[in-house]
Amino acid sequence: MRKPFFVSLEPSLRAAIYDMVGAAPEHINPDGITRFSTSGQRTNTDGWVICSDNRIVRFGCWRQNVEGWWTDTGRGSRAAHSCFQPSGNPAINVEQERRERARINASIWSRARPMRVEAHAGTYLLKRGLVLVDYPSALRTTFLSYYEDGVEKGRYPAMLGAVTNQHGELVTLHRTFLTAGGHKAPVSQPKKLTRASAPLAGASIKLDQPREINNRLTLGIGEGIETALACRLGSGIPTWSCVSASGMKSFIWPVGLESLVIFADNDKHGVGQAAAGHLASRAVAAGLEVRVLVPQTAGTDWLDVYVGAAE
Repeated sequence: MRKPFFVSLEPSLRAAIYDMVGAAPEHINPDGITRFSTSGQRTNTDGWVICSDNRIVRFGCWRQNVEGWWTDTGRGSRAAHSCFQPSGNPAINVEQERRERARINASIWSRARPMRVEAHAGTYLLKRGLVLVDYPSALRTTFLSYYEDGVEKGRYPAMLGAVTNQHGELVTLHRTFLTAGGHKAPVSQPKKLTRASAPLAGASIKLDQPREINNRLTLGIGEGIETALACRLGSGIPTWSCVSASGMKSFIWPVGLESLVIFADNDKHGVGQAAAGHLASRAVAAGLEVRVLVPQTAGTDWLDVYVGAAE
């Protein structure tokens, strides 16, 4: 077990990291980078923490495109800004890189095809227990190369989800890499986001249009695409995907919404429930009618409930 960094202030540091990315590691490596999961999946290591000699700790999440910092004085923790992976070319400024990422994401999206039941992505959803009469326009299918540490490991069919901000602008693409038979591809991270062209906070995959239910304009939200689709099918409530627990925590609902249904995951470590509670508090304070629904069984989500694998 690694020695915790700044033992006396560890709770404050952990709180700052958790507030930023929705998760935090148990221990910090004081001599290098600490990688940890921000999605609840052990194979995910998009979270990072770096300790410097001047007693400043930087942390963030590459998947969520966020970064923050903390000092042992407690002053200035939770300072946040967009985090872009360095291009390696000092002549390219942040705005140029942002525009290039937007161009690449738009190009991938424009070449992708609408979802069909006979496509690999359609087969994948069927195998997950999701039988759709029609497919959301926010989902498409394509073939993409899969990279690890800059090295191409193969080319696979993929399901794309368009992650857009509150203005409808494409921020990043959620990719689910698949096999020809409609299973998740045999790679270390079959679900990945492309490099974001803007902060991910508040963005979502908008699978439906909110609609009036019981005289209130209503929308449901879940974390993953499959979970959101299961909630849509099982409840009849139009549901969006927030991609992750931190995405749920920072979710921005559409203007005019009156009722928000939060389909939270029942995470064993409470990450999903905490994110749902944070969002619920914001929504209630803004005057929305809010319901938070959590499966009874620990370690499950609403897709598990929908396919009968949990309660």
